[in-house]
Amino acid sequence: MTFNSSEFLALKGISRTAFREEVLSILHHSDVALSTKEIEDKLEQTPDRVTFYRTIKLFEEKKTIHKIVLEDQSTKYRIIYEADKIHHPHFHCLLCNKVVCLPDMPLPQCTLPNGFTIQTQNTIVAGACEKCTF
Repeated sequence: MTFNSSEFLALKGISRTAFREEVLSILHHSDVALSTKEIEDKLEQTPDRVTFYRTIKLFEEKKTIHKIVLEDQSTKYRIIYEADKIHHPHFHCLLCNKVVCLPDMPLPQCTLPNGFTIQTQNTIVAGACEKCTF
């Protein structure tokens, strides 16, 4: 099945613009999570920074992408194809900085005190990827 960015945006309730489609296409074609700098470097058109960051924020709000905050507080983004797969752990290669989703791995379960609720959970598994392993 081929990816259609216009249909994907419509499904998420987001108005179609050429710029939004381009950002979405970049994220779709990447097999790893990307930082805003990595996304910007792949853009054919150069938008103003406000448009770029509003697009990222809109995609986050509409659950089109998810934000992955790493140990050093840097942030990477990955496209979300299914809303129920938002919460999952990630693998971060400490040598090449690649970040990949681990959607088939369950998150650790936490027992919270009475009255506490989880809003978000971020699990990062760090090490060396297949290309960096000795």
